[in-house]
Amino acid sequence: MRRSHLVLPLLLALAAAAQEPAKKSEAQSAREIADAIRHVPHWLWAEGKGREEVRKVVEAADVLDRPLTRRQAQGLLDLLAGGNPWLTDKTGSGVLEIPTGKDGETTKAWFQLPPGYKPGKDKPPGLVIALHGGPAPDYKTAFVTAPQAKQKLILCSPAWIGDPTRVVMETIDGAARRWNVDRSRIWLVGHSAGGVGSFMVGPPNADRFAGIAPFVCGMEHGDRLKNAYHLAVYHVLGKKDNAFFLDTGRKNSEKLREAGGALQVVEKDGGHDVFPDECDKALAWLAARPRVFWSKDVRWTRDPARGPGGVFWIDTEAAPGSFTAKVDGNTITITGIRPSALFLSDLLLDLDRPVTVTLDGETVFEGIVPRTLRTALEWVDARKDFTTVPVARVSLKP
Repeated sequence: MRRSHLVLPLLLALAAAAQEPAKKSEAQSAREIADAIRHVPHWLWAEGKGREEVRKVVEAADVLDRPLTRRQAQGLLDLLAGGNPWLTDKTGSGVLEIPTGKDGETTKAWFQLPPGYKPGKDKPPGLVIALHGGPAPDYKTAFVTAPQAKQKLILCSPAWIGDPTRVVMETIDGAARRWNVDRSRIWLVGHSAGGVGSFMVGPPNADRFAGIAPFVCGMEHGDRLKNAYHLAVYHVLGKKDNAFFLDTGRKNSEKLREAGGALQVVEKDGGHDVFPDECDKALAWLAARPRVFWSKDVRWTRDPARGPGGVFWIDTEAAPGSFTAKVDGNTITITGIRPSALFLSDLLLDLDRPVTVTLDGETVFEGIVPRTLRTALEWVDARKDFTTVPVARVSLKP
């Protein structure tokens, strides 16, 4: 069925709702919300005039800011979890060209899809980004592909030397646009220089990855590894590797232990090898540890390599430094920063009860925070993350 045929019933139902008196019964309001939720994919992913028509009519029907029940919100999240239903590219492997936004330049990434995966129909898979070592050719993976297929993950290996954070984030966005990606299941792996890249990108952006797997890489990373509290790390070293790689690798392992996150350190009898058997073990171990986005114990240290945007469910552009955010029952306690907003979910606290927010000991908010369509849709529009979606938002005064 064409998309225009799917849009028409929504337009008729919501246009009628927009013309009716403001006072509505609960049943009528529930029907209008259900109609809007059912057509959320058109709002987010339809192309051309159909999308704009849906957006205009939904705005006119005044449903975006109506409070949702827990059940309505869950129905919305279940629908969003499937991603864009109109993706059709089933090309199993090849080269993905990703726009960089700079004078038509592109980043190239070699890719391989899970066997039999049908974008737009199947449950969105996770993503493994493999960073090659030097001096490997552009977009050559140093990671064995069999483990990726076994775990039913998309594999992308970009040309990355020079600006690893930008390239990795663009690769994630490019893969998500083309195939749908479960953003709670994104892992960054790398061999040698690629392992260094995984350390450079992963911990500073630990809220955007489930974990990393650095293989036989040197260079100390010090305080950057504090954020590994929120990451699963599978760290592989070679006992016969160059002394610099082995010594700095062991120092990084100690810093990772201090961070307190999920950690597996493996010292192999070989040297500067890929260790295919550990590739299999690493992905199996990582795949069992998805990202915990709705953390009730956020411990964060800012890093210059951090990409733009908030941290977990905290909307902040804080200067370098450390902060914490803890949730105890329905009380949120934040120290070290003053965020502009907090994005909330029933996975974080009970949105049917009043929420209390304190910043550095000062209570700055107390009250019910309604679940709304607007919060969820604006999040997916801005973050492109349909996997982990807030349904409520608290604005805080600076």
